[in-house]
Amino acid sequence: MLAPSEYEGTPTRGYLDTATYGLPPRSTLAALDEALEGWRTRRRWRDWEEDAERCRTLFAGLIGARGEDVALVTAASVGAGLVAASLPAGPGDNVVLYERDFTSAMLPWSWLATRGVELRLLPLEGLAAGVDERTALVSVSLVQSADGRVADLDALRKTGARLFLDATQAVGTFPVDLDGVDYLVAHGYKWLLCPRGLAFLYVRPDRRAEIEPWTAGWKSRRDPYADFYGLPELTDDARRLDVSVPWFPAAGGRPSLELFASLGVERIAAHNLRLARALAGELGLPEPASPIVRLRVDDADAAAERLRVAGVACALRAGSVRLSFHLYNHDEDVELAAAALRPAGVGTAN
Repeated sequence: MLAPSEYEGTPTRGYLDTATYGLPPRSTLAALDEALEGWRTRRRWRDWEEDAERCRTLFAGLIGARGEDVALVTAASVGAGLVAASLPAGPGDNVVLYERDFTSAMLPWSWLATRGVELRLLPLEGLAAGVDERTALVSVSLVQSADGRVADLDALRKTGARLFLDATQAVGTFPVDLDGVDYLVAHGYKWLLCPRGLAFLYVRPDRRAEIEPWTAGWKSRRDPYADFYGLPELTDDARRLDVSVPWFPAAGGRPSLELFASLGVERIAAHNLRLARALAGELGLPEPASPIVRLRVDDADAAAERLRVAGVACALRAGSVRLSFHLYNHDEDVELAAAALRPAGVGTAN
């Protein structure tokens, strides 16, 4: 377990479902309690705005970006929708998508078909081959929610097409390299251990002017605290794409993101992947590329029930059992899951 001071004595044993939602650190819960008490006792609201600005900076640091290149949004689909609504594409152009990506990573692009844009729904391994001179954008989840497979970014970068990554299942547990990435979105409530409702949109600086600020609010102006009225001139940085800040998720998100900054993403990623690979080794499965392990069994519901009885939290996805390891897990969790699954007829899945 990493960060024992944040988790020892809390019910993390057997929790292998971070790919659904992460368990909060103690400091995050304390910050939420403080924010709610501040609401009751008329605390200064700008403190929560400052929490959000700190979250922006911390997230940017996790992906190797600048704070001014990150917008605050409320969900990954909101970020994707902003880009999709402004994408310079029309009849004869196409957008390349993984055919079985998470639904929220696909729907924002689907409405481009009303403009005459072709949607190319392809296997994960065939995305790069589906790109041609009329491809306006490739969108894919960096780490797949259903099975933990990782997109081939090297192949996608070589195509030269605009690249949009949903990194919700990656940031905080998988190394992220922005080279060749035009846009990246991530919700914070899974691997980043933030309260639900705080998400982040990175836009490469030279792409920012292409995006219409449909969600702009009072914070999108150059000096938001100088005047709250009238039609302002918007800031040139990514704040022009912000939605109004969800105060309490921002207050809780700050200590969660500070924890990642203190531990280091590389350390967390190595810890998580070691545990996932240890479970795969115990069950005779190929090494996973991410901390998400998908298990195909004869009866997924029965296997999930065996895990539940053993005290292991998991998810059922695409007809298989999904297990995911994070910083509050340790070797005992591997042993617990393996003992429950050995009699269940585990096999591999693609």
